[in-house]
Amino acid sequence: MSHHIITTIYIPRKVLLLPIVFFTLIFSPQWIFAQTSRKSLINIPQSRSADIGIVVRDLSTGEDLVSENSDKMLTPASIMKCVTAASVILADKENDCFTTDVFITGDVTSDTILLGDIMIRGVGDPTLESKRFPEYVGFMDSIVSNIKRKGITRIAGCIEIDSIGFIEQGPCRKWESEDLKWYYGAGLFPINYKENTLAGDCAMRDPASHFIRDLKSKLKAGGISVEETEVGFGEIKLTPLYSHHSPSFSEIMRAMIEVSNNLYAESMLRTLEPENSMAAAIEREQNILQQIGLDCNEIYPFDGSGLTRDNLLTPRFMADLLLAMYVGEKSDRFISLFPKAGEEGTVKKVLQNTPLSGKFILKSGSMRGVLCYSGYKINDNGQPTHAVVVMVNGFTCSTPTVRKAICDFLLKQFS
Repeated sequence: MSHHIITTIYIPRKVLLLPIVFFTLIFSPQWIFAQTSRKSLINIPQSRSADIGIVVRDLSTGEDLVSENSDKMLTPASIMKCVTAASVILADKENDCFTTDVFITGDVTSDTILLGDIMIRGVGDPTLESKRFPEYVGFMDSIVSNIKRKGITRIAGCIEIDSIGFIEQGPCRKWESEDLKWYYGAGLFPINYKENTLAGDCAMRDPASHFIRDLKSKLKAGGISVEETEVGFGEIKLTPLYSHHSPSFSEIMRAMIEVSNNLYAESMLRTLEPENSMAAAIEREQNILQQIGLDCNEIYPFDGSGLTRDNLLTPRFMADLLLAMYVGEKSDRFISLFPKAGEEGTVKKVLQNTPLSGKFILKSGSMRGVLCYSGYKINDNGQPTHAVVVMVNGFTCSTPTVRKAICDFLLKQFS
């Protein structure tokens, strides 16, 4: 008797469905729409097409509690200043300051005439005669008083600016022409004067000319004339007259972060290569960041301030930077630069009048269609507990709408 063995082959239902799924993925417009409009943790109803990147990292474990588009290159705007500040601190320059030296050339005759010039060696100090640092105001007055102390009543020559060693000057070539009109687009020069800002918040195109004009006026008011005689005075002899010291770089960077001063940021970046080009300073910056283990393939910097849209970085890079600075030897110095959200500086409106007011220290970055925040959640003792990076690019609604959406996300995440 023969037996016929019937074998049943079981094919899982999921496998049977694969052709249908494949067909749907390829040809379904609904699937395509669903992929391009994936809902973000930050809900911006009026700009669903915006690019949003988020990282919330627990500093005690290094674990990312939230990670959305963390490897997407986005425009950082002014949170780029966090990178600049970290680089200066890592280069051990935070206690340095700018020194602007003033000399007289030539000799003083018996009838109190200086047969020479006043020469000012510009080194890019962005704080000269800035009201932001009232205790450091008085550079011009000190020049006048020291001229008087020499007994000089007439200067036969000119007021000269020595910019030797300052290879590049003026605004970054990547900045947009519209920005160059305004105070936030003021370029960095060997001599910067009153933050290179005129009445009406306009940028000075040539701060040295404004400085020289006002110094002449102060000298004249002090009974000292500048004749601007264009004749040779023999061999040039430099005699030190006065040296002006700026606030420390830490003080400058605190203002840079709190009020998002672009001029200060460009000057700080340049200190990494003070007698070289900005490109050399950026290369030095990247070398410094690589030395603490950061992946510089995730950042493309073109300035120190973030004003150019050509700057790009990933939210993960910024979170890595925040973590590295937190665990580093100079953690306190870096953390002290950040203003409190809801209370200070450009983040005064962030989380204001909420339970989280004062519970974050953040740097903001804002330009048309861009709003970013980078910094730390802090505990009741002021110590960071989380690194927080939120970057929104390409929105078309109002900035307050996006800010509210970000605040709603933070309130939900940390409530």
